[in-house]
Amino acid sequence: MTKNSLKKGPDEFGYYGEGESAMGGIAVGETLMPALHELSQGFEEAIKDKNFLDEYAYYCKHYIGRPSPLYYAENLTKKLGGAKILFKQEHLNHTGSHKINNSLFQVLLAKRMGKKYLLCESGAGQHYSATAAVAAKFSLPLVGIMGDVDVQRVNQNIIKAKHYGAKLKAVPGTLKEAITEAIKTWTTDPDSAYICGSVVSAHPFPKIVAFAQSIIGREIREQSLEQEGKIPDMIIGCVGGGSNFAGAIYEFLDEKNVEKIGVEAAETAALSNGTPGIMQGMKTYLLQSEDGAKSLGGNSLGAGIQYFGVGPLHSYLHDQKAVTYTSATDEEILNAYKMIAKYEGISSALEPMAAAAHLIKIAKDKPKDFLICLSLCGRGEKDLDTLEQHIGKDFE
Repeated sequence: MTKNSLKKGPDEFGYYGEGESAMGGIAVGETLMPALHELSQGFEEAIKDKNFLDEYAYYCKHYIGRPSPLYYAENLTKKLGGAKILFKQEHLNHTGSHKINNSLFQVLLAKRMGKKYLLCESGAGQHYSATAAVAAKFSLPLVGIMGDVDVQRVNQNIIKAKHYGAKLKAVPGTLKEAITEAIKTWTTDPDSAYICGSVVSAHPFPKIVAFAQSIIGREIREQSLEQEGKIPDMIIGCVGGGSNFAGAIYEFLDEKNVEKIGVEAAETAALSNGTPGIMQGMKTYLLQSEDGAKSLGGNSLGAGIQYFGVGPLHSYLHDQKAVTYTSATDEEILNAYKMIAKYEGISSALEPMAAAAHLIKIAKDKPKDFLICLSLCGRGEKDLDTLEQHIGKDFE
């Protein structure tokens, strides 16, 4: 790793970058500092422990089902008539998304640190169901916290989590409010572990989650070299908090010849429409009022990318112009879903269809030897009611 490596951060205080433009940090009250310091120390010790890493690798293979396939989307490639398109099929993991990569890592870490109870937040319910599955596997009680708006539209994940033995606490709002409540609850019980679902919140959570999800990019490199004889020319993924995309691109951050495009929901695009601010323990781009006194938000059909902020790593990469960030509307997301379902026989979650929507726009203008890898980070069962409501007639 070079001195100027984009993989270098964050520093010991959780900042990506230097000076006033740095993103991340530990912007929390004193009551939370001991828990964060304990977690940071536990994480740094664990990643130096070969037995711990071997245990994680074992369960990645035998429980999650990794490596997830790198799939040539032949029909979509032919339909668009340009670049060769690959799907990194994270939706085929146990529990249906990339979320379990991180849930498994953090639950194993909590177990190593002697924690007796687990907490998690969730927007799409995917992190909740994934963490619930792992919690059941290792016999640890879990309380999942979700906004009541999201609870009403992703009930399949909630039912799964209940079957795994987890309990649900609903709070008014969406993912933003769920994260706030989870952190607040964590401070009251030193025997609990907060299993953060994305590269957000105070240090060390962004670092921990990026580390856990970086398995995606390492597999992309290995599989692409084996199957295609080269690494992708472009990696594209959706961004809410940004964990799946962080995992897909982390391996390639120092490779300028690999284009990296993150796609937010247009209705909640913090990097496209927000400004730097401090909330939920981190400095990052936020949708906020002009005076920064309150957060603002919109509505997206993809509950997992309906977030008023973004992980500080992405804010840093945005400011460094190392990654391009754009957005897709709900209409574009739905149209992308229809195309992927029709031409590849895949019912995707709505969140990665934001990235697919942008891919569909640009692929046709690329040469045939240009390789685009889409991080297809979730399956669509949780969204079937929403899809039927909005575009059900289109399939009749």
